[in-house]
Parts: sequence; C-alpha cells; structure tokens
Amino acid sequence: MKIQLLSFAALKDFFPSRQELTFDGTKSVSELKSFLIDLNPEAKNLIKISRISINQIIAKDSDSITEGAIVAILPPSSGG
Repeated sequence: MKIQLLSFAALKDFFPSRQELTFDGTKSVSELKSFLIDLNPEAKNLIKISRISINQIIAKDSDSITEGAIVAILPPSSGG
C-alpha cells in the first residue's frame, strides 16, 4: 500500500514536508504514528500529540488508512 504523507509546522524539522510511504497491508492511524516514531524517535513527543487527517478529514487512532490516501500529520501550533 502506498500513501502520501504531508508533514506540517514543527514536524518538518523531522520529516520531509511531502513523502511517499509504502507499507505491507493496511495500517491504522496509531500504527502509522508508531511507524513514524520508529523512523525518527526524536519526533516521538510531537507525534503523540499530533492529529492525523486522511484525505482532509480528521481521523481517530483506530481509523484505517487506505491505498492512495493523502495523510497529513498536524502538530499543535500557535501563532499570531
């Protein structure tokens, strides 16, 4: 399965802003978060508090990610 992963804000310090990921089988949002933590353990705290959207819809940790999805990882941010 292939997906497009979009990283925003502070997560761009740890991952490219856009990348293609390939997995065997279906992944849940929580499995994706674990996978990303394994890729870059320094991003763990930020990943844990980030929200995930699948095809522009905010997802729950139990939601499945489907083939070809555009997945965005959205850390909390502030600004003025």
